Amino acid sequence: MNQQHFDNYLLYQLAMVSNALSSEFHNELSKHDIGPAAWRILYCLWSTPDMRLTELARHVLYKQPRVTKRVAQLQEAGLVEKTVRDDDRRNVSLRLTQKGKKLVFPFIKKSIAHEAKIMSVLPQADRQKFRQSLLALIESLGQ
Repeated sequence: MNQQHFDNYLLYQLAMVSNALSSEFHNELSKHDIGPAAWRILYCLWSTPDMRLTELARHVLYKQPRVTKRVAQLQEAGLVEKTVRDDDRRNVSLRLTQKGKKLVFPFIKKSIAHEAKIMSVLPQADRQKFRQSLLALIESLGQ
């Protein structure tokens, strides 16, 4: 594979962009001892409280054992709590504690600002097209 092809290889470009853009935000999170996996979990539970573990694993793009381990660590830190659903005691859901919400909220605001900064390099008309293109790719994968 020559260099020109590699530079134009879509998967490489996506990985490169994801890594570069995520690193800046992950560095900010790491100052508060929050890793990428924990952030994904906290963000998902902030946006969708009372999520089941299997659903959470699907949304954070990690296998369930890894999510289970991270959730246990977040529980131990007092950021996440498990609740048992009244209609089915085997059905456990997860949510942020007040401490978790207090920790996450400033990062939600920072993530919005970070995303705006990222998208600012594209002309306004291209931003919506870009998001639509990403959604089309995601939908084609059955995600």
